[in-house]
Amino acid sequence: MSELKLRLIAKDELETAISLEQSCYSPEAAASLSGFQFRYEHYHAYFWSLWHGEQMVGITNGIRTSQSSCGDEMKGTQADAPQGKNFCILTVAVAADKRRKGFGRLLLHKLIEQCESSGVEKIILMCEEHLIPFYMAENFQLHGVSSSSHGGIIWYEMSRTLHTMEHLA
Repeated sequence: MSELKLRLIAKDELETAISLEQSCYSPEAAASLSGFQFRYEHYHAYFWSLWHGEQMVGITNGIRTSQSSCGDEMKGTQADAPQGKNFCILTVAVAADKRRKGFGRLLLHKLIEQCESSGVEKIILMCEEHLIPFYMAENFQLHGVSSSSHGGIIWYEMSRTLHTMEHLA
């Protein structure tokens, strides 16, 4: 994996990122370009890309929130709160030919690191059933089936409480 480069996405790469997102999710579940633009403008520090040579092979992003779950409103009207103590992961996407090689894990670790350094207390997400073991291996807890019907998919709610050092201050 020596040719890999993990970095914040650049504004002129948003169209490449949305194309990658759309290749990984059904048309009904994929984010829109306007959704990506909102996330980029408001939560750029959480919008990571993974490159293999000159090819963008993965992305991850989301929004800060005060809410305790990632409902449908997170996908549409952007129910965000810039100072919220929680972070809702909205995308972890890896190109089909690069999956099961640890790329998703690299992206997730970088996002978790960014959340920890930004004072986020809890990371929340919704995922499809086949991804539950992936997130559980990264210390996320399963809470059950989500009430979300985004994209006509059965989603599962998961979360991970981060270690904060506030009690030492």
